[in-house]
Amino acid sequence: MKKLFASLFVLLAITFVSCKSDKKENNADTDKTFASFETKFLDAYWKQYPSGSIAQGYGKYYDKMVVPNAAAFADNVTFSKKWLADLNALDYDQLSDNNKISSNIIKNQLESDIWYTTVFKQQEWDASVYNISSACDYIINQPYAPLDERLKILTKYLENSDAYYKAALENLKQPTKEHLEMAINQNKGGMQLFGKSLTDSITASHLNAADKETLQKNISKAVTAMNDYVKGLEKIDADKNFKFKDYRIGKKLFAEKFKYDLATDFTPEQIYDKAVADKKMWHNKMYVTADKVWTKYYPTQAKPKDSLEVIRMVLSKMQGNHPTPAEFYPTLKKQVTELKKFIIEKDLFDFDTTSTPIKVRYMPEYARGFALASAEFIPPYQKKGTTYYNIDDVTQYPAAKAESALRETNFYSSQILSIHEAVPGHCVQGIYNNKKSPDVLRSVFQNGAMIEGWAVYCEGMMVDNGWGNHEPEIELALGVWKLRELANVIIDYDIQCLNKPKEDIFNLLSKECFQTDQQVEEKYHRATVSQVQLCSYYSGSTAIMQLREEYKKKMGNKYSLKDFHEKFLSFGSSPVKYIRERMLE
Repeated sequence: MKKLFASLFVLLAITFVSCKSDKKENNADTDKTFASFETKFLDAYWKQYPSGSIAQGYGKYYDKMVVPNAAAFADNVTFSKKWLADLNALDYDQLSDNNKISSNIIKNQLESDIWYTTVFKQQEWDASVYNISSACDYIINQPYAPLDERLKILTKYLENSDAYYKAALENLKQPTKEHLEMAINQNKGGMQLFGKSLTDSITASHLNAADKETLQKNISKAVTAMNDYVKGLEKIDADKNFKFKDYRIGKKLFAEKFKYDLATDFTPEQIYDKAVADKKMWHNKMYVTADKVWTKYYPTQAKPKDSLEVIRMVLSKMQGNHPTPAEFYPTLKKQVTELKKFIIEKDLFDFDTTSTPIKVRYMPEYARGFALASAEFIPPYQKKGTTYYNIDDVTQYPAAKAESALRETNFYSSQILSIHEAVPGHCVQGIYNNKKSPDVLRSVFQNGAMIEGWAVYCEGMMVDNGWGNHEPEIELALGVWKLRELANVIIDYDIQCLNKPKEDIFNLLSKECFQTDQQVEEKYHRATVSQVQLCSYYSGSTAIMQLREEYKKKMGNKYSLKDFHEKFLSFGSSPVKYIRERMLE
């Protein structure tokens, strides 16, 4: 593992030196030109991709629905090539450090857009990319405008819904079965948006009779279009002679997608090899910890010879220490309060917990069904608001499901969950992103490996700094999370590139990474309908840890963990490799 780590370090060092060697003094006029370019580019981008403007809370183009036909895809490519040419015309070397990061982010986004359309061609095989539900949910429910105005926007947005879904069905040359079935379920669920709640809103509005009639007509058109799309997909699914595309994308496409999605200097193989090596390291570490508490949980029982079985049996006892369904929400809410106090007492962040609040709340109904807890950020163009730590209402679960969820997210594991999702993980990073990032670009084209990597990094950083008082149970809970995150890399690559059978994946997740049967099923499904995203957690945290060590050496006696955190987070949700270039100058 030391050799592997060293090789990754050398790769980054070479990259850093090459970047430093080209540095020139920046020119203020070039930065002004770039600032103007960026403003015009972002507006043009949201006009080109209006559904994206809705998700980002941009405030314009919400009423535009692009029909995804061949002409639209060709126009997207032309758009990207035009703006790439304009970007390349600027003198990169004379940009300020922050504008160099922004320039790199724009370049990666535009090149990625071209690659997705012309090489990856997701529009031809992923039926789940066609769904108007999310955009409609935002248009209807977000308080960006008065109700009457939102309903008028919805009316215009739905005008072309029939053409949208007709083109979607025509685009699917050879869909994968996995994405097709997911698209059926998601579009069926999306139709609920147009039910009683929306009808009540229309009734309560001040729209005149003609406007209400037009809106209802377009809603009916949209529901019919969604139904027709679902029926078309179901017809394909029922055809026993239909040849579905394999969901595995193979090594070449995986490597290219890895480069664009994660924007990292690592290769998939480097991260995969490190994950395999770290799995062994965590097994050894967890066995030593489990051995210390064996007699606490099994005072009269002999230890099994199998070290993994020793870990499993201790974890099983730990899982019994969990709150009741009614206690789960208040337990996690209390954890957030304690975590806020901890990061201030330990002087880990210069964090203002009052001006930008983190609110713990029950997860909204529309967001339930995917995770026990999640972070919800203020939209990038909305500088004021509340960051939410959403927690599902476990009291609504059937008894067996509740017990399974609570054992998995027990008293110890739930603390790691709150660190990851809330403080100082996603919620804190989201607040810094909005308050301290010099550029909204870092939010709208945010880097998943940095965001997920930060949350993963925080898990270990907090425990290392004394969260949980180094109790064996908190150390073991952290180990389970680390195995889960590195297993994401292993199964993603095993499935998409190495074509390993389902049995091997299940064995790895359940026997070597201590995941429950439900977790294993969900993770396997996720790995069949996504590619590379599962690598973002471990890849990002690996890059952050390496940067921290290098920054520590650079700063010498002036180094502090708080300083590292503040400096790192000031760059927003940028790829770690770009942050690294700036922090090590």
